[in-house]
Amino acid sequence: MSESVPSLSPPPPAASSHRALTVARALAVLGGLGWFLWLGGGPVLPPTHIDWMMREDWAAHIFGWLFFRNADWTLPLGSAPNHFYPYGSSVALTDGNPWLALLFKPLSPLLPVDFQYTGPWLALCYALIGYFGARLVETVSPRPVPVVLGGALLALSPVMAARFSHPTLCAHWLLLALLWLNLRDLPDARAATRSLGLAALFNAIASGTHPYWVAMLMPLTLTLGVRIGWSRKLGPGRVAAAVAGIALLDVVLFALFGYFGGSGLGAEGFGEFSADLATLVNPMGWSRLLPDLPAGPRQGEGFGYLGAGALLLIALAFASLLVRLREARTLDWRRVLPASVVVLLMAVYALSSRVTWLGHPVAELDALYAPLTKMTNAFRASGRFVWPLHYLLVVGAVLLVARLWRDVPAVAVAALAAVLAVQAYDVREAKSALFKPVRFQRLKSADWDALKGAYQHLALFPPHVQWVCRYDEPLVNALAYQAYRLKLTFNSGYASRTPEALTAECHAPLPPGGLDASTAYVVLPEHLRPFLDAGARCGAVEGLPVCVVAGNTDAFAQGLARQPIR
Repeated sequence: MSESVPSLSPPPPAASSHRALTVARALAVLGGLGWFLWLGGGPVLPPTHIDWMMREDWAAHIFGWLFFRNADWTLPLGSAPNHFYPYGSSVALTDGNPWLALLFKPLSPLLPVDFQYTGPWLALCYALIGYFGARLVETVSPRPVPVVLGGALLALSPVMAARFSHPTLCAHWLLLALLWLNLRDLPDARAATRSLGLAALFNAIASGTHPYWVAMLMPLTLTLGVRIGWSRKLGPGRVAAAVAGIALLDVVLFALFGYFGGSGLGAEGFGEFSADLATLVNPMGWSRLLPDLPAGPRQGEGFGYLGAGALLLIALAFASLLVRLREARTLDWRRVLPASVVVLLMAVYALSSRVTWLGHPVAELDALYAPLTKMTNAFRASGRFVWPLHYLLVVGAVLLVARLWRDVPAVAVAALAAVLAVQAYDVREAKSALFKPVRFQRLKSADWDALKGAYQHLALFPPHVQWVCRYDEPLVNALAYQAYRLKLTFNSGYASRTPEALTAECHAPLPPGGLDASTAYVVLPEHLRPFLDAGARCGAVEGLPVCVVAGNTDAFAQGLARQPIR
């Protein structure tokens, strides 16, 4: 693959031009942050604000971090043996963003009791989308205004805003970073080596963020290796060794973070958590300008709506190819070929074994995926693999318009400004999950404080585990927070994978092995009789039935006698 086509990339910038590009990158970053605030990001930014996280997936993330914060250091990294006690969990299995958890845990003695990093993380993701969007535009245009507009347009992607409920899946900037590495100039061996080093860094970040990012980044790392091999900037053996090393790095980090622990619960869903063939033009409620289209009930995982502005830009890019045919002939299309092929293959996987059009099946590919059951179970939400295609289309349209009209910059600027305005108007910000109210009811009685020192464990019986047992979210969150605050273990919650043994406990009359003297049990009223028959001392605390072993004489046990349950 030739890297010498003179019209493909902008000339090296002069010092003044370099300063202008630096300012343009900063403005693109600010554009991303501004859009985040427009989507309701302001109230979630303060690290001491945690109440907004007390629902659904967010609750899993915050408690994964909080219990890890109280736990001793051990392997795998991020382990929280005090969560889902006695089985344990980890920051990885609660999607609590392992890298950030590891960063903040040593600082725990200096941090307030209520501390979260998810809000700042979301803001950082938007900032980095703006940044890498700007760097992508720089690969074809040295002019700062298109750089700002292109970076800001990528930050307005509806698929990013639609993932707020799952913050570790908001690292869409990683896709842009790998696309940038695939498309930028490689003038010499040093640049090629640096690109492989950056690919290793981005893969490492992905490994400690969410497995789906590694599944998307590693194929794009392979295409980067192919491009470097074609360019002959590095020998094939050196490139192959580097790519293999990056893959090994991902596996090692997965093991260190404990992603190979837990059970395969929730492995069903491949074929349903998919992308529809019309996903790129189906707003699913996110558009002011375009109508919603039918889709399957679980195909929100394959949401890939480009936005009215991006769709307009794609049309303008095709028109520009026809109008600027002479310029188009000078483009080195081979540069994007490896990444395009892999992105299309990922998009095919996004369709899953049950291909649909407007929610109706049009093809069944069960035989094709039958040998790949382990992979499809691990990555059952196949619809997410449409994201690389989403971004490649938008990036491609931005770069084509910026490149084809580089010698008539007013046209590129006008086009990008217009589509940015259309995109901003089109996206319905009210759909943002950050606007949804959350009511978190803390337990307020001082009686709970007597548990500290006298008890090691707080348990809800029977356990409440999302997707496994009965799950009363407000009750679980209130008790989990109390256990965290008092540095006790807790046995219930929400995680992506949980121990299979918990299923049996959901229906047991008493805890396995009987009652434990170091545990305070919050017992559902319909399960009290076996505890009373076993001789437990039970009483009410804030209206909740709590039982301890009859022989306990500590202050908490004695306090239960003030509102006894017999």
